[in-house]
Amino acid sequence: MHEARGAARLIDSRAIPVLKLRDVAKRYRRRVVLDGLDLALGRGEIVGLLGPNGSGKTTTLRIAAGLLWPDRGAVEVAGEPLTPERPALRTRIGYLPERVPLYDPMTVRGYLDFVAGARGLASTRRRAAVADALTAFDLEAVAGRVIGYLSKGFRQRIGLAQALIAAPDVLLLDEPTNGLDPFQIIEARAMIVRASEGRGVIFSTHILQEVAALCTRVVYLHGGRLVTLNPAASAARRLRAVIVCTDPAPVVDALRDLDAGIGVRVPHALGTRRWQLDIELAAGGGASRAAVARVLATTAELESFAADAFELEAALEQALAGLADAAPA
Repeated sequence: MHEARGAARLIDSRAIPVLKLRDVAKRYRRRVVLDGLDLALGRGEIVGLLGPNGSGKTTTLRIAAGLLWPDRGAVEVAGEPLTPERPALRTRIGYLPERVPLYDPMTVRGYLDFVAGARGLASTRRRAAVADALTAFDLEAVAGRVIGYLSKGFRQRIGLAQALIAAPDVLLLDEPTNGLDPFQIIEARAMIVRASEGRGVIFSTHILQEVAALCTRVVYLHGGRLVTLNPAASAARRLRAVIVCTDPAPVVDALRDLDAGIGVRVPHALGTRRWQLDIELAAGGGASRAAVARVLATTAELESFAADAFELEAALEQALAGLADAAPA
């Protein structure tokens, strides 16, 4: 009996969204930015938040992070209301704004220790959390260096590390690849995929290729509300990856273990230890692009990962056409 009740509670907790925005509205003076916005985020999801510049993406993420309060509506973290009177709930949310909040005079290790302390981690746990973050984001080599002298790629790694230092349930990323060079974008994608395991992620961008490569679901911000794109059309199934490893066979086996419906062509050799994998996801569900990327990143060195963005473009055009038709004359 007790075991059954415990199992029921576990199932219920998994069914509750890790983040929920309900009927959220926000205006700045006379300008309405958000108007009745609804969004539920599940654990393991990477939701792509699309929209043109000035559409309210940053406002949405700031409200979700508890850094800005809505004029109307509610925000819940794992079923609990996020309010100014409950600041402790914000420790369950990791947030990376477009401008990474770094203190340039501090060393990398000192800054991460400071952030861990600000998030309420006890001293013993704080030391372990800093060590884990340095390892996870390949920052050991620069741990003692001053942040102000580091490249933008390293600064982005530090930004992701600070967002995840307290092992949050929710990760909010505002234009995380903006301004990075192509190699740094590839690096950032791999880190985001690794960071998404076991938590919910909202990824704000205006670049369709980023969404196609990373996200399990796509929403578009229009007129202060979210429009969910047609899942069948927006879920690009054709993927291409370039991996670095001695033998690609174990990588292919790991993909097929993830989902027996995944199709993988015979790996194409691109040179010494570099292989191209053409992958097709199973129709009607199955493994997500993010899950595939996680397998690739953990079984080999993932050099690049891209999805067919044309399906996503078609879904976006279809959604926008529908909104235009529904607009009052």
